[in-house]
Amino acid sequence: MIIKRNNRYGVRIYRAGRQQWVGTYPTRREARQAERLALDSPVATHDETCDSFARRWLTDYPRPRAATNRNHSYGVAPFARDFQGVKLSAVTRRDARQWALRHRSNLASVRAMFTDAMDEGIVAANPFSNLRLEQSRGRRDLEVISEAQLDELADAALRVCGDLGATIRATILFAAYVGLRPAEMFVLRWSDVDFGAGLVRIRASLGGTGEVTLPKNGKARTVVLPPAAADALRSMPRRAESPLVFTTTRGTRFTKTTHYHHWRLARLAAGLPEMDFYELRHFCATQLLELGLSPADVAVQLGHTDGGALVMSTYGHPSEDAARQRIADAFDRARSPGLRVVGGSDQASTSRRERRTP
Repeated sequence: MIIKRNNRYGVRIYRAGRQQWVGTYPTRREARQAERLALDSPVATHDETCDSFARRWLTDYPRPRAATNRNHSYGVAPFARDFQGVKLSAVTRRDARQWALRHRSNLASVRAMFTDAMDEGIVAANPFSNLRLEQSRGRRDLEVISEAQLDELADAALRVCGDLGATIRATILFAAYVGLRPAEMFVLRWSDVDFGAGLVRIRASLGGTGEVTLPKNGKARTVVLPPAAADALRSMPRRAESPLVFTTTRGTRFTKTTHYHHWRLARLAAGLPEMDFYELRHFCATQLLELGLSPADVAVQLGHTDGGALVMSTYGHPSEDAARQRIADAFDRARSPGLRVVGGSDQASTSRRERRTP
């Protein structure tokens, strides 16, 4: 059976009275071909093992992005190894929970695989769904570094990163003050940086498998280039043969391995051995909130499209001291000459009215 879904065509077949989802295709012709191949292929039975289904899962149920497929293939590999020869339909909820407790980072991939196995009729339920495991709060549990620690990180890069010291220092300060994602930074071009206007144009992002794509959320954006970030760019060597801002000594784009090696040297030298480079983006968001900007303003700088909700729930941890100071400053402004203080004495109100009277 072929089902039209917007501009694509879904294919469902029936075997032994059970429906089986085949996939979605861009044209009706491809959908018909897939339907014929599925009907002619060997029948997947309830006897299929975990390792057998894991081997064919991403071939039969590929995701749109290559990086997602790669991550899923890594995610299900330990499960296929641990449950080799075990029928997929024999995995119980207790088995799933015990395994997931030892492999939390793999849970999402295995859960997605079992969902597709349900669609194919191999299993009746997904034992990995709704396990209610205690979840890490992720970035919400991060303790943002101070400006003093940021300066130490930058100085450490100069000391320990050799010929790339000035460049690694610039990546650290640029990430902290501008707030770009690492994948956006490493395909940034000099033509996208406007020192005069103090702006940076983000047009591209580096995919997980090395492909250059649109930025996250699918569209380009323009952000502010703070003075500290501009100074960092000016202080590092610029390689005329490369259009990229951040490069190796040969003018080539950073690989994850190369950048991580130098980032690790810097964070160890600064006494922050567990810090992730992405936490510099957390510093940016928190600093902007500390400066009194609204979450919606911070969201524009970070490239979020939710109006600031994610900033407050994930990144924004302004200190209580700073909040109290802003509140005190607001009351000080309210007591300025010419302003009526709500709840103030009649004498004070009268005095101010007399000052405003011609």
